[in-house]
Amino acid sequence: MSLEPDRNKILKDRASMLKKVRSFFDKKKILEVDIPQLVKHPFIDEHIETIIAYPNKNQIGYLHTSPEHMMKRLLSQGFKNIYFLGHVFRKDEIGKMHNIEFTMIEWYKSQTSYENFIKDNIDLIKLFVNFKKVEKLSFFDLFFENYNLDLRVCKKKDLLNILKKLKISTSKNLEKTSIISLIVDHFFEKMAKKDVLYLIYDFLKEETPLAKTHIKNNMEVAKRFEFYLNGFEIANGYAELNNEKIIRKRFEKIIKVKKDLTLDKNFLKALDFIGDNCYGIAIGFDRLMMLKHKSFDIKDVLYFSYPEI
Repeated sequence: MSLEPDRNKILKDRASMLKKVRSFFDKKKILEVDIPQLVKHPFIDEHIETIIAYPNKNQIGYLHTSPEHMMKRLLSQGFKNIYFLGHVFRKDEIGKMHNIEFTMIEWYKSQTSYENFIKDNIDLIKLFVNFKKVEKLSFFDLFFENYNLDLRVCKKKDLLNILKKLKISTSKNLEKTSIISLIVDHFFEKMAKKDVLYLIYDFLKEETPLAKTHIKNNMEVAKRFEFYLNGFEIANGYAELNNEKIIRKRFEKIIKVKKDLTLDKNFLKALDFIGDNCYGIAIGFDRLMMLKHKSFDIKDVLYFSYPEI
């Protein structure tokens, strides 16, 4: 059975865009790395579930949810400017915006500035889509200006009241960070300006254990940034923290909640050697393809979505 003409056209363009992304990095002398996708330790994140694999009788493995751990080990070995363009896997992520297996662009640049790294990523996004302008907004201002809520002092009940006003129903047992994510998603789906690329910066430090922090408005916040366009979250990056002791403590705190997670000691050992001035970002290739072709279903830009296999 042949594909629909429009989807056939999109898939041919997908091949073209993969080439354009590689050409973009080649011109900037960023090295493509081909790292393992089957790993021995799950990615430590409260909100991401890893798919378990069984590589042999006596060992459990995991399909990587991100190439971050392996790439940082390479950074510690002297590979200063690198990118990955390939597949990652996340358990239970199926829907209009999600597929269990999807394509990620992840890259790291050393000895650069925040401003230059942001510019590089805006140029990368421009390969796929046009937008009117870039609008910068701190994570805290997003809540204060639109919901009159100060994230520095607000309680869970304050966030639940916002959900009630927005007519978003959810369980009261939901974690505070998950409620915040629901409000952010609502803002970009319903309230954000059309065809404006939003650069959101300065996040709650609890949300980003691998990011450096700095003091802003008398509060320690993560040097993290995200890009949103027309309701789509398309990228998540930060200034890379290179302190093994701090990250170990943050990971151990998460492991107390998700007891099935294990520490990757080789990754932790590498962290002190990735350099003091390194930035990294993960960008959703499929999301950019959806924006480029004005699609609201990820299956339109994939050769086969998981339900179609």
